[in-house]
Amino acid sequence: MNDHSATAALVNEGSGALPSKTAVFSAEDAGVRLCVTVDAGSNRLIVREAHHEGASDAVTKRALDTMCGLVVGRPLQEAADHGAIYAMAALPGDCAAVSGIRTPHNAGPAFGLAERLIRKAHAAARSQLNIGHRENAWYLRANTDWLGKEETGQAAVIKPVLADFLRASGIGADDIWVTRIERATRVTIAFAEAVSYALKPRLMMALERRLREQTGIPLELFMEEMKDANKIRRL
Repeated sequence: MNDHSATAALVNEGSGALPSKTAVFSAEDAGVRLCVTVDAGSNRLIVREAHHEGASDAVTKRALDTMCGLVVGRPLQEAADHGAIYAMAALPGDCAAVSGIRTPHNAGPAFGLAERLIRKAHAAARSQLNIGHRENAWYLRANTDWLGKEETGQAAVIKPVLADFLRASGIGADDIWVTRIERATRVTIAFAEAVSYALKPRLMMALERRLREQTGIPLELFMEEMKDANKIRRL
């Protein structure tokens, strides 16, 4: 198999932990092979198993091990879109220091390889199963306790974490605030004019990571559209 190949195979299982019909998609790049088993009876192609072979260095093995573990239970498209990013978030010590937003392309060769492999496996699935382009509308749901809270209750959990983050970052206590929380995990924040535009992407990524670590909730941060800060709602 060459460095840019991908293959697919359908498997009928009569028993065991896997669904009755699964599909195995594999991809190879730089001598490393990734195999992903999905539920072929699901429109979302939920990942049931993932494993790799051929990685020779410790960082690449950790990146692929971590990605393989984190994509199980998620749609293959979600794995292709964000699997390597999940691995980066779980292995900050293995990521290269970058100026600006860290991506699999600049976080180090291991994460770039992980992204290429999972995306090739997804491409093989789309080709084999004749699946056209789809918008990725999947998102990880929060636990039932969090979902049972009102917006103000969720904000009450987020605010202390935000306050600690601002103090540690040397940012004014009133320079970042939460304006709304939608679908329990979509958190919109606003910046005061004192915060440099160049700093905002870095701050948002760092804050999102801190919120996820401290709350255990898969929160996603969004930035409020620019307008008169005095009129922007504060939770």
